Amino acid sequence: MPLTLRNTTDYIAQFVVLAGERVLARIPGIAPNETVTVPTEGAYQVIAETMLEGNTYTSAPMDANGPVGFLAQVKQVQGQGTYDFEVIEVPSTQSDQMQFQKTCLSPVSFTLHKSGAWVQTVVVSNNFEMAALSLSETFYVHAVINGITTDTVTTTNPNAVITAVTDTSTLESGYFALEVG
Repeated sequence: MPLTLRNTTDYIAQFVVLAGERVLARIPGIAPNETVTVPTEGAYQVIAETMLEGNTYTSAPMDANGPVGFLAQVKQVQGQGTYDFEVIEVPSTQSDQMQFQKTCLSPVSFTLHKSGAWVQTVVVSNNFEMAALSLSETFYVHAVINGITTDTVTTTNPNAVITAVTDTSTLESGYFALEVG
């Protein structure tokens, strides 16, 4: 089920779409009188990264779909005298959250990609503290048009059409708004 983003203004519109706290899409620009669809379902890829003794460690990508947890940890490989950075999937303690935690000393950045593009980074700084993203099915959309950020609109309809329009009210010209249909 896709959200449809439509631009009826005379300027390029950059849209940001969230589902709860998760970024679904960052659309760099929809030309005037053009439309783009954004899938509201589908998996993310999660890649974690940390620093240890001046070296950067990056995990293998892992798929994430729905409520899931990720635990980043640095393990000793005694036979080689090195460290191994790994991320394992753990159950989410909440049915409406994607959760991130770590046991290593350095902060860990969990980077989320969707359809091959970066959409969001979650940083966990403290050991054994959990960061979480809501998996709400409430969608929040705003746009930047000609350097102006619109108010955020909200919908629970995964098939909604969100249209960027030029505000023709009694306000000064050049204002923009999003309409949900």
